[in-house]
Amino acid sequence: MVRKVRKEYVAVNGRLLIADNIAKSKLLYTMRLFRDTIKMAHYLMRKELAWEDIEKRLTSLISNAHYGHSAYQRAKLWKDRPYLKLRKKFLFSVGKSAEKGNRNIRLIPSDNYFIVKIKIPHADGRHEWIECKAIFGKRYIPLLKELSKGNVSYGVEIGEDYKIHVHVPLELYARYLGKNISRRGKSLHIAGFDLNADRINMVIINSSGELLDFKVKHFPEVTQHGFPKERAKDIRLKALSELIDYACYHNVEYFVFEKLGRRRRKKTSNRNINRKLSKFPKKQLLTHAKVMVAKRGKKFCEENPAFSSQDAELIAKKLRLDTHTTSAYILAYRYLKSINT
Repeated sequence: MVRKVRKEYVAVNGRLLIADNIAKSKLLYTMRLFRDTIKMAHYLMRKELAWEDIEKRLTSLISNAHYGHSAYQRAKLWKDRPYLKLRKKFLFSVGKSAEKGNRNIRLIPSDNYFIVKIKIPHADGRHEWIECKAIFGKRYIPLLKELSKGNVSYGVEIGEDYKIHVHVPLELYARYLGKNISRRGKSLHIAGFDLNADRINMVIINSSGELLDFKVKHFPEVTQHGFPKERAKDIRLKALSELIDYACYHNVEYFVFEKLGRRRRKKTSNRNINRKLSKFPKKQLLTHAKVMVAKRGKKFCEENPAFSSQDAELIAKKLRLDTHTTSAYILAYRYLKSINT
């Protein structure tokens, strides 16, 4: 079975330093226009208008076709919402490799910082460029210098707090910031993961589907009422990173996670379970897992979790494992079967 590979990006964050108040006011005005353009794009999408008609209206509002296209791409993220309410202003430009990586927002290296050129559109077509300084972490400088050559497309987002987010292709990010881990032997195993609000379960199987090892990271404190959200995030990410490192050391090449669907989470009759579910950002954790796996030069895989919970209850007794660990085993085994058929 051939799997379609979707290009993934990782955000590298920095901060803009704008000394000129006139340039700052022009940027903020463009941000407001871009926010309004997203709202219009979302409204027109809900009306099911053709892209040609939407493009004309968006370009007319923001006076720039590429900003209009970028606004349309952002609006698609919220297309299932009946209406869109955006409070914060921001600016985003989709990457374009044919035009120095990005048509409207470009990076120019200079010593230990970057000059950012931002296109300010005008209704008469006489667009102008403003320049400002951007500061990034030292470890990102070689990576961003590679982007600034213009051979690879990269998206750029700027918020009203003057934070800049450069969307780097995941493969390029892993090449520059990859993590080398020594491994035992030459076998290529498969690891399955079951992510939960208070624990992460992992199993390792071989090419025959035999269970080789399993590990569990518990962190029940993160679901308690009043526990800091950022601290809970750090604890989960640390546990996930340790499990991935352990799997790499034990010859795992394929990392299998649950493929998220669009079905909304249903509430249960148990208040404690509902609180745990509401405090668990699974999509965010999966995004970090994808980056962690790529940085280690391994393969991130997704598998349909349908009926894995029901199957786990039947198989758990046979394997003498708990249901969460068994669910991780089922995901790994399903992926093994899919690549062998």
